[in-house]
Amino acid sequence: MSNDPSRRDFLITLGSATALGLISPPLAQAFDGTAPLPGAIRTRRNVADSTAAKDLASLRRGVAEMKKLIASRPTDPRGWVLQSYIHGNCGGFTKCQHGNWFFAPWHRVYIYYFEQLIQYFSADKDFALPYWNWTETHVVPDSFYGDGNALNDTVSISGSCRGAPSAGRGRAQGSAFSEDDLKNYVGPVKIGSIQSNPDFASYGGANPGRGALEATPHNFVHRWVGGTKGSNMVQYFSPLDPIFWMHHCNIDRLYSDWLSRPGHKPPSDQSAWRDASFNDFFDPAGRPAGKEWTCGITVDSEAMGYVYDTLKSFPKAMFERVAQAPRVVSTVAASGGTVRDRVLSFRSAVIAQPESKSMLEAAAAAPRHYAVRLTLLDVKTPSNQDTGIHVFLGEVDADTPLTAPGYVGSFTYFDGEGGDAKDAHHGRHGVVILDASEAFQNLYGAGGIPDGRALTVSLRTEALYEGVESPASVEEVQPSSVRIEVLDLGG
Repeated sequence: MSNDPSRRDFLITLGSATALGLISPPLAQAFDGTAPLPGAIRTRRNVADSTAAKDLASLRRGVAEMKKLIASRPTDPRGWVLQSYIHGNCGGFTKCQHGNWFFAPWHRVYIYYFEQLIQYFSADKDFALPYWNWTETHVVPDSFYGDGNALNDTVSISGSCRGAPSAGRGRAQGSAFSEDDLKNYVGPVKIGSIQSNPDFASYGGANPGRGALEATPHNFVHRWVGGTKGSNMVQYFSPLDPIFWMHHCNIDRLYSDWLSRPGHKPPSDQSAWRDASFNDFFDPAGRPAGKEWTCGITVDSEAMGYVYDTLKSFPKAMFERVAQAPRVVSTVAASGGTVRDRVLSFRSAVIAQPESKSMLEAAAAAPRHYAVRLTLLDVKTPSNQDTGIHVFLGEVDADTPLTAPGYVGSFTYFDGEGGDAKDAHHGRHGVVILDASEAFQNLYGAGGIPDGRALTVSLRTEALYEGVESPASVEEVQPSSVRIEVLDLGG
């Protein structure tokens, strides 16, 4: 089908929560206005906190107006459906950046312009986008449910998109994460570990490759909210569900937190990242926008006019330094994994070179100066993406707990599903990069790597959350090879 917007493409259905009609008269008179100039620094707040009540009210008004545009001005790029189509449509992902090092900065600019649209359509120039801190609030906030509530998931494009879901979230009001969900994907211990990793590639992504911020909490929350219903939140067009924006605002908050930590350096020394920008968005006047926000500039959220209530300011020297990427000083690779008892294992050649063995043992013994990066290459996307993949160093079996010393981390998928797409825009195979420093230290920090020892990487799969039947097997996700790299952090 054509991806060009037309009235035919907006044969949508709306739940009873959204009344169709013309845009409110005061806003109609201002349609040709210009984008608001940045004012004082805005503070983005936790949507569950009473201090966010004013912003939440403005968000509700602004979303309601943008949903009205679906019928009154279906080709207006500020309307609810076309804002979603920036991310993805029935044909797959469109402009969004996933599976690479642009994931965090691209989405930062996406929600920045959404925030401006809400300022405009709610007539609240001081509006700051709230965030959903799922590490603390283990349910979709109640403020995103209810008949007549614009923040509910009320829009379906099933009329023009074969296989698209009906309106309605995949999680009923009050549904909460399980203890396993928190432990493996979004809880404070898991997020604390991800945030403490100083290597940008295994945190925010590489070129190519998805880091843990995307592969673990980001992907999990999308899939969990979508539920077994497969609602909008797990589709290419996931921004149709208003909770998308609060979820990504929290991802952006974590990115800000990561950037503020000493020794955490984005790839600003690489012009391919630093100077890249994306003119994929629209300002409040409906004009194309975004090219002025290079990845290097967006490192400083204050330059974009906002901070988070959990992190009020940044060390300004951070934006003036020349970031030095971690230097790879040793690499061990393995391919041709074998499956036994539902566990996929890759075994390297014996570590025979004294230099390699020395660097590996240094990484295990000196975590302040070295990190260990684990890269899974050519990871396949299974038909059932509601699957968790658990990664270990060393030999494990199907029942090895995630408390084992060699446990590296867990990840899942957000490759879109449903609609008319035969394949994801970003490919059905991918690169996943995880920080294996702690697991490596646990295994080899005391006695070192025994002579004649090879290194082993093991994977197993299980249902992503309660209620999932028939999760993918390791054969369905099997990477073609794995790579273990020792990084000199220059500490």
